[in-house]
Amino acid sequence: MRFIEETGFSVRVGHEEAFQRWLVANEARIASTYPEGTEYLGIYGTVFTSEKKAGGYRVLERLGSYADLDRLSALAKDETTEYAKVWREFTHFMDPDPHADWSQVLLRNVVDATIWDLEPGE
Repeated sequence: MRFIEETGFSVRVGHEEAFQRWLVANEARIASTYPEGTEYLGIYGTVFTSEKKAGGYRVLERLGSYADLDRLSALAKDETTEYAKVWREFTHFMDPDPHADWSQVLLRNVVDATIWDLEPGE
């Protein structure tokens, strides 16, 4: 199986430049914390979108299975892992307002998906 997880978020107002500097300094570190079978694809700023409440930034990750969601969650929960440390640093830049724009999407590769016609074929 192949998945892309997309997490949209907002950066605290007035912290955008600091966030960019932090990301430049830490992107390789972030990527190095991912376990085999998963991959950090980067953090992207939104150039244009039709989504009005998804946040201005996106984290993209490649996963190989649903179980990878649990693996990453367990790493994030274990404060001794470098994965947890770097993502906790990252969250200091996120807008804590409960009304701040955000989103969560899990995409499954169509080749791997079970797809059925809505009406019987001919």
